[in-house]
Amino acid sequence: MKHVVGSMDRLVLSLVIILGVVSVSKSSAVTQPAEVVIQDIVGTASYCTDGRWHPVRKDMKLSRGAIIKTDADSTVDLLLESSFTALRLTPNSSLRLDRLNKEAGYDTEVTETALTLLSGSIAGTQRKLAAPSRFQINVAAGAITIVGTEYFVRADGAVTVVSGTVSLNYNLPGNGGSIKVTVSAGFTFDPATGQVVPTSPPYLQNIIAHITTTKHNAQVFKVGRATLVVKPERFISPH
Repeated sequence: MKHVVGSMDRLVLSLVIILGVVSVSKSSAVTQPAEVVIQDIVGTASYCTDGRWHPVRKDMKLSRGAIIKTDADSTVDLLLESSFTALRLTPNSSLRLDRLNKEAGYDTEVTETALTLLSGSIAGTQRKLAAPSRFQINVAAGAITIVGTEYFVRADGAVTVVSGTVSLNYNLPGNGGSIKVTVSAGFTFDPATGQVVPTSPPYLQNIIAHITTTKHNAQVFKVGRATLVVKPERFISPH
């Protein structure tokens, strides 16, 4: 009987030690700022961090609070390595980097990203994030949550999904409250009607080049010494 009790005591002690190690590992995780890398520029673009505008340069890194603006007939391709995300800011668009955090947890890296599309539109390709990571694009009419997908977002709240799904919290006009909408591959949320409709081939044809570029840019990310290949879900052809 004493042998059994002793074994139980040792088992309880072992569990306490294991839980303590896990607790210490989690509590020692430190939130760090992430960065956005300018992968490529076509035409001209600028950024603002101190109240003044400066030219955007290839391979430069921008952090939280920066605003990126493209001129007419210009695009900027961005890489967010912390969340394995590739973005393209389309012509006559502006984007603010509101939150760029990463935290090395016990067995995975947790990221929290919040961007605000101030004008124009943005295309993106993103791998599926590990919970409780979050990737959110804010527009005037609501917030768009991205979870492993290929998409095109306009500042007026229109959201087109090419692969995967996107969740959208949309604020109804006239203080009519908000609704949560899920947009699947092949569909577009129309903010004018508040409805999710099939994406028309002409509209998809107009935006597919931007999404294809982000898809190409996101195919390979370096993780330490390994290479992560991002393979999106079912892709919708413009034809």
